[in-house]
Amino acid sequence: MKAERSATPPLPRATATVGTIFKIIRERGPLAASDIVRVTGLAKSTVSVNVDRLLAAGLVREEWRPDSKRRRLKLAEKAGCVVGVDVGQTHLAVGLCDLEAVILERRRVPLALSTEPPESVLERASALIDELAGRARVDRPDLFGMAVGVPGPVDYARRIPVCPPFMPGWDGFPLASRLAERFGCPVFLDNDANVMALGERDRGAAQQVDDFMFVKIGTGIGAGLVVRGEIYRGAKGAVGDVGHIGLDGAETLCRCGNRGCLEAVAGGAALRGKAEEALREGRSSFLAQRSAQGHPVDATLLAQGAAAGDETCLTLLMDSATAIGNVLAKLVNFFNPSLIVVGGGVALAGERYLASIREVVYRRSTPLATSDLVVKKSALGEECGVVGAAVLVLDEILSHRNVLSLVSSRHELASPIS
Repeated sequence: MKAERSATPPLPRATATVGTIFKIIRERGPLAASDIVRVTGLAKSTVSVNVDRLLAAGLVREEWRPDSKRRRLKLAEKAGCVVGVDVGQTHLAVGLCDLEAVILERRRVPLALSTEPPESVLERASALIDELAGRARVDRPDLFGMAVGVPGPVDYARRIPVCPPFMPGWDGFPLASRLAERFGCPVFLDNDANVMALGERDRGAAQQVDDFMFVKIGTGIGAGLVVRGEIYRGAKGAVGDVGHIGLDGAETLCRCGNRGCLEAVAGGAALRGKAEEALREGRSSFLAQRSAQGHPVDATLLAQGAAAGDETCLTLLMDSATAIGNVLAKLVNFFNPSLIVVGGGVALAGERYLASIREVVYRRSTPLATSDLVVKKSALGEECGVVGAAVLVLDEILSHRNVLSLVSSRHELASPIS
């Protein structure tokens, strides 16, 4: 999978120009060199020299169309690979991706995050990465980097979890540095909702949208905010912890120790608990029948029951949607996004669930804030976390500030030994 390298003239003094040109090619390619000249305002000779550097480094490739004599330039997506790891409360997903965050190989396995120690999760994730790299015949030098999304607060600069309420033993656990030591590449760590927002921004429902909110409704509830195309993390990385916004009048005890938190009332774990209670009390013939057949009692089963006309299933789902819609309406009034993307396991409960959230948001938000607001389901589904993690590491290792060093290091590798 190594890109071809050729000897090039010595690099002049470092400038930001090559990073600027690469960023444009990555985000807008395929582009002709004349398009880059027009977009950047740089001289044709300057663009040509820097494009040649990117080609020699293997970061950009040429694309020729049968109906055109002009070469077009795009990211060399097969020049290497990245790994995206999605750690959920009930699953561990790993994907090996190319440099455009397209999944080449993937594995998803069950996980009990609240009871499994972080060392065990690290070992399981490492084994899956080794397995996927072996299947794809990827060597260590071809692995550009990794990123991991976890369902809890993260100090992004230090790349560690910080006091995650439902992840015993994870506070300060050096997952990223342990993976970096094992695989010899950069590793990044972020909250799962931020990671998923990046996936939807680049490859999902939020492409070409600068200001949007991704809402993950799973076992817990969280949000990722994208402002002017970039993740907004706040002063300490705690932005988006909407699952612990308190609901007026709600007294349900949350695992964080407070009462009335949104996820304690409307999240996946809450829905499962309420469905099991309804089952025990004999309030749903649908749940009783399907449970006896071995189906797990979860949001998916509630959606099936609602579609079949079961009143209890419908009520539980609509109560959850109403609570979430009320909180999102407040966030819409505050943040004023142009788009809300809803993802996570509970979001797969169907269009009726999403429609109920949408109706409450439109009804409870101000007319100006909702005049052009769109609320839609994730386009990536279960792959959102893995794809988003791949996008995160690509944003970092192929960033404007890092491309110059990549070009320089690859230029040195390409230069003949005298």
